[in-house]
Amino acid sequence: MNAWDANCHFCGSNAQSRMRRGDCSEIECPRCGKFEITWEAGVDSRLTPEMRRNVSGWVRDRNREGVVPRITTDALRRMASLPLPSVAARAERLLSEALRGQDRLDGRIDLGEPRFIAATYSWDHAEMMVLYQLLRERGWMVRMMDQGPKAGITAEGYMAADELAAERGRSEEVFVAMSFSSAMTSAYETGLQVGIERAGYAPVRVDRTEHVNRIDDEIVARIRRSAFVVADFTEQKSGVYFEAGFALGLNLPVIWNCRKDDIYNLHFDVRQYNCIVWKDENDLARRLQLRIEATVGRGPRATEM
Repeated sequence: MNAWDANCHFCGSNAQSRMRRGDCSEIECPRCGKFEITWEAGVDSRLTPEMRRNVSGWVRDRNREGVVPRITTDALRRMASLPLPSVAARAERLLSEALRGQDRLDGRIDLGEPRFIAATYSWDHAEMMVLYQLLRERGWMVRMMDQGPKAGITAEGYMAADELAAERGRSEEVFVAMSFSSAMTSAYETGLQVGIERAGYAPVRVDRTEHVNRIDDEIVARIRRSAFVVADFTEQKSGVYFEAGFALGLNLPVIWNCRKDDIYNLHFDVRQYNCIVWKDENDLARRLQLRIEATVGRGPRATEM
């Protein structure tokens, strides 16, 4: 696929552009990262400087999750209301971005690379360096002068990064894959949601979540952030099979469910798993809670219940 030089829509850096499907282009920017953008979003005149900065950081966040986001005018409208991450969170993003591509503990990091500006939601290099100074004061990064003015991550910084990763790994979110038909509303609100919450976790249904991603990108990102996935195959929706399979590929636990009158319609590849076969919503809530506690353990919210 041919590529050509173009200015990034958000930071103005020299970027590579490729045509995708329809009116959509793929942009690879050294500052923002990789994203797709529709023609309409690309010429949107309502973008403020604050929105451009936030979009740049948001794209970097999605890229770290393995997602190439698709930006539409609707996504831009929603992004306008996104809050700026806290100073501490922005400093932690700098540490996380500095770790990318490091294959040695004593590696040197060139903080002049434009990706660090986007990763920290900074206006420019000078503002990003304030966050770097914060990491230096914490003892997590240090200036290395032997090979020019580059930075290094200290032993304390590597340990802090491990602790932050472990904390993120203790997610309280549980992705729920299921049919979104009106006939399944009660199964979710009285069964799945109740069972998950009683076990100490927060259920996430992508159709009830505010987001700015293309829906399939949001699904992938949410599954990656989840402690495990609850998949209910009642009504046999193909998306549920995909989402459960994607979770398995990430080595995430999947808890399988299906209403009793639909169990014999399960695809044969799924029948090998120990599926909760439920008869009504109360039965589903009770058995799901017990299954979660037995296989995954009580969640971070359990003490609040």
